[in-house]
Amino acid sequence: MFRKSIVFLLVLAILIGLPSVASAEESVPEKEGYVLDFSTEFNDGKLNTEYWLPQYLPHCTANTDGSSARYKIENGCLNLYITKDSPDYFGGQPGSTDPDNLLWIANGIQTLEKNHLHPGGAQQREIEPYEGYATQYGYFEIRMKMPDTGGGGYASWWLIGAQEDTDGTDSVQNGEIDVLETFFKSPGVFEPKVHAWDDPNLDEWASKVELDGNPMDYVNEFHTYAMDWRPEGITFYVDGKEVAQTRESPQYRMCMILSMYINSDFSGWDEPENNYPIEWLIDYVRVYKDKNGYDENNRLTKFERFIEDTCDSLTAFGQRILSFFQDICTQCHQFFERLFSMIPALYIVTKF
Repeated sequence: MFRKSIVFLLVLAILIGLPSVASAEESVPEKEGYVLDFSTEFNDGKLNTEYWLPQYLPHCTANTDGSSARYKIENGCLNLYITKDSPDYFGGQPGSTDPDNLLWIANGIQTLEKNHLHPGGAQQREIEPYEGYATQYGYFEIRMKMPDTGGGGYASWWLIGAQEDTDGTDSVQNGEIDVLETFFKSPGVFEPKVHAWDDPNLDEWASKVELDGNPMDYVNEFHTYAMDWRPEGITFYVDGKEVAQTRESPQYRMCMILSMYINSDFSGWDEPENNYPIEWLIDYVRVYKDKNGYDENNRLTKFERFIEDTCDSLTAFGQRILSFFQDICTQCHQFFERLFSMIPALYIVTKF
C-alpha cells in the first residue's frame, strides 16, 4: 500500500507539472502543412533568455549601457522602448540637440551573438558567444502594433547570417533579411529588404509596402507580418496576404533581431515631433517549418531569375499600356492585351 501511495504521488506531481507546458503549446495554433519550430509568446512576464539575448550587438560597442536592452513585458506583450534619456549606444551623453553631434540610440534583443556578427558594424570588443536560436528556412511570423510617435527613427525585425563558414572575419554567410522596417513617422508603410553584404549568391533587393486602410489601424490594433523563406525565394505577408516576393534567398542559418533606433543615418533624427517614450508592442514571434522539408533543387539559377524578373517588368509595363488605351482605343487595347498575354509563354520557352 505504501509503495502504491508513493507511485501515486509521483504520478500526481508529474501531472501537476504538465499544465504549464501543455497550455503553452495549446496557446500556439497549428499552421496547416507546417510544424512549430520556435515560439516566444511573452506570456510569463519575463524574457526567455534561453532564446533571446537582452542586448543589441554588444560586440560593436564598448558601452554596455548603450547596448543593453530596455524593455518591459506586460499583458502578454514585449514592449521595447526608447526614452528621452536613453543612453547613447557608443557612450555619449543623452539628450544632445547639437545637429552636428547627434547621439545614436539603439535598443534591441537578438537570438544569437558572436564577434563580427553584423558586417555593417565595426568590431569594438571581444564578447562571449551566445546562441539562442538560428535556423535556415521557415515561415517566420510576428504579431505587433506599429510604433507611432512621429519624428525620426525606425523599428526593424531582421535576420543576419550566423557566419558559420569562418570565425566571422572573412565570412560570406552574412546576408541580411529585413522582414520589416518601419519609420516612426510612417506607420502605414514598411519596407522588406535583402542585403547581400559579402554573399556572392545574393543580390540587393528592396520593396515598399503600403498597408491597406487607415495607417492608424496598424498602430492601434495588432496585425501579423510574416515571411516564408525557401530555397527558391522569400514571400512576405501582412495578415496572411502576400505583399512582396524575391526569387533568391540566403543558403545558411540566420538569427533574428528585434531593434529600434533614433538618429540613424537614413531614418531621420530626434525631432520635436518625437513623442517619448517610443514604444513597440510585440505579442509573439513564431517560426514554423514545412512538414515536407525544403528542396534545394527548387533554387533558381541567375539566368532563370533574370528571365522571371524581365517578364515581371514587361508585364507591369504592359499593364500601364493597357490602362492607357483602355478608354482611348478599344482595338489597340485588345491588341496589346493579346501581346502581353504571351509573356508567360515566352518565359516557359526560354526556361526549357
